[in-house]
Amino acid sequence: MTLPRFSSHSSGFTLIEVMLAMAIVATALVALLGLQHQSLLSVARGQDVTRAALLAQEVMTSAELERFPALGQTHGDFETMHPRQYRNFKWFRAVEATAMFPDVRKVKVRVVYGPRFSHSFDITEFMHSPIPPEQEGTQ
Repeated sequence: MTLPRFSSHSSGFTLIEVMLAMAIVATALVALLGLQHQSLLSVARGQDVTRAALLAQEVMTSAELERFPALGQTHGDFETMHPRQYRNFKWFRAVEATAMFPDVRKVKVRVVYGPRFSHSFDITEFMHSPIPPEQEGTQ
């Protein structure tokens, strides 16, 4: 009967090789988790910018419905229009006369949002009076 021969060269992995492979895999997983976190933050920022743009357009549309808004500044939040939906969003609207055209007004809307309202989205539009300048004093 012959005894099996054990060779000094085994076909398995050594403990050092396994530990090195696990360290490489762990490093790769940490990097992938970091990328996933950055991706989620980018999606959240994109959603906030989109909401701010839509809300700014909503404020601008209300100015358009006034047809020729009064000069001055107004501000508010979105609680009356959208109760309990946009608590981290506020709006500011400035209506200015233009230097060259008395029947045109510059309307600027700014929506601020985010932590401590540190981000903003601006939209500007010029509105023309529906009443011709020569008829304004007669009405």
